Amino acid sequence: MKQAWLEVPERSSLFWLNTIKWIALRAGRWLSRLLLYPITIYFVVFSYRARSASRNFLRKVLGRDCGWAEVFRHYHTFAHTLLDRVYMFAGQGQRLDIRIKGLEVLDEYARSGRGCLLVGAHLGSFEIIRAVGKLQSGFHIKALVYGESTPQVTGIFRKLNPALFEDIVYVGDIGSLIGLDEHARQGGLIALLGDRSVRADKRIRCEFFGEPAWFPEAPVLLSRILDMPLVTFFCLHRNDGGYDAWFEHLADPPRVDRNQRETAARCIMQNYANRLEYYCRLAPYNWFNFYDFWKDE
Repeated sequence: MKQAWLEVPERSSLFWLNTIKWIALRAGRWLSRLLLYPITIYFVVFSYRARSASRNFLRKVLGRDCGWAEVFRHYHTFAHTLLDRVYMFAGQGQRLDIRIKGLEVLDEYARSGRGCLLVGAHLGSFEIIRAVGKLQSGFHIKALVYGESTPQVTGIFRKLNPALFEDIVYVGDIGSLIGLDEHARQGGLIALLGDRSVRADKRIRCEFFGEPAWFPEAPVLLSRILDMPLVTFFCLHRNDGGYDAWFEHLADPPRVDRNQRETAARCIMQNYANRLEYYCRLAPYNWFNFYDFWKDE
């Protein structure tokens, strides 16, 4: 059985995203923002499973029942990040106001020649902070991703800026990870998302909003194999075109005996889940896992 997040269809998002891209780059931001309202209404009305998952998550993070208004805001925030991604990938990042905290953490690891593993989440905009790191800060970042669940949508962004996709490594076979150790030895950064896993992966059960949820063990395994420290990063949508990004040291590579590895991995990923929960509470409408995250498959 496929993981729930792999089953979420692209629907007609390809048509809408092409429309947004055309208007954003030719007619301006104000008209694009207006267009987000009918698009958001469409998806709120016609995506029952995602709408239910949205309401379930918002109930946990806000601590109260949520209606259509909260779900609409959740979807609308996601639509805003897609629009801003168009501008960033099209080389118009000056339209955005991105405030970054903790960048000295990356500078320190990059200068040391050691590099680090960046562990993000589907919270806010992973793509925007990756683009900032490569285009504005000069960091050499390789991004590890699973097989694309929305290949047509990704194709639109790839056409806008093919260079931003040169350092994406699609995980799925043994050969896909060849060269990462050399990249690490040269002080490069490796980014991956720590809030989704597939059934074939090793997974760890952590407490998240007071309930057990599955998290991948991959960040800890890579940290140990590549001898790289773990750094969390979250880029949260603040307002129209505004983002706050945080980088925080999470853990050093676990150097423990084999019989202690499972305990060490569980501790690290629980700390990651705790930080993820903190930032979810800070910006609850930035959570873009539109499926039942807590479902025990």
